[in-house]
Amino acid sequence: MLGVATVAAALCGAPSTMRAFVKESLLKSPAYEAAYPHVPALGDLHKTYTKLPDSCEVLLRVAASSVNPSDISPSTAVLPHVYGSDVSGTVVSVQSSCTRLKVGDKVWGDIGANCGHGKELGGYADYAVALESQLGFVPPSIGLIEAGVMGKVALTSYKALVWYAGAPWKNSPTVLVLGGSGGTGSTGIQLAKAYGASKIITTTSKDNFDYCRGLGADTLIDYQTQNWWEVLADDSVDVVYDCVGQSGTGDRAMEKIKSGGYYVTITGALASKVKPGVQQNMFINSDTNLNNTEQLDAISSLMSADKLRIRKITVLGLPEVEKGFDISRTHLTVGKVAISVSNSTF
Repeated sequence: MLGVATVAAALCGAPSTMRAFVKESLLKSPAYEAAYPHVPALGDLHKTYTKLPDSCEVLLRVAASSVNPSDISPSTAVLPHVYGSDVSGTVVSVQSSCTRLKVGDKVWGDIGANCGHGKELGGYADYAVALESQLGFVPPSIGLIEAGVMGKVALTSYKALVWYAGAPWKNSPTVLVLGGSGGTGSTGIQLAKAYGASKIITTTSKDNFDYCRGLGADTLIDYQTQNWWEVLADDSVDVVYDCVGQSGTGDRAMEKIKSGGYYVTITGALASKVKPGVQQNMFINSDTNLNNTEQLDAISSLMSADKLRIRKITVLGLPEVEKGFDISRTHLTVGKVAISVSNSTF
């Protein structure tokens, strides 16, 4: 049942101010504002950005977002601009052309799309506008905090493995995930397992071995004491999924991947010379982030089956976004950092 505040928002629209973490101008650093006067409205996206898909717009009461490395210094040609790409929340209003979502639906997704004039964004606020095509239904068994940290990392790993690495697999491959304890690594390990990998190898610190084993990793390499390219034999893996971006990764990966295998990086660390029979790709999720309904439905099914979860979440409040950035800058985040926007999100 909708609460009183949600019903009011649905009937009367959002209030005149809201809390937000926002970049006001080129001269100011992004900061938290307790009474930000620019509350989003239906139609804002199509007024602001060109080349959007033919999708209606949806107004959300945001429950949670998260911190990803790309959230710290996004391209924001349109100012002022609310930051935050991941989002979960409750639909409070929809355009008349919407056919899939309705007021009261619990939804989640990644609204950090590259839209030609910088990134869309808007998750670090009480209200956000998104395209209907960017949102999925939150599985009943999943809390809004977890849904709020899942979007970008799950979509990134899903696309990396399904679009560019041949998943789901029938040949039971050996998969190497570089950086297994972070957000994309955590989702990458679980997706690899769900999609048929027979053996999953990952790099992480020794302190995170148990965490990564719990996600489904079989072989752990402590990157602080060993180099994975010295540990693994040549032609010993079928897929390398790079979530780290260390210099030289692509060339080192080519030596380890069997003919017929795949190398996918989300960091740009491509090989200078591709081994015959190996496919190499690099992609950025934000470039493919305006029509995610099919992918979100597939991910939601895995979440409902407990095959894809964020097993460790550090929860901060909306005024603590900068603290979340500081944690992300250490490159030592285990799981995800959540930004809890509303008070009842578990």
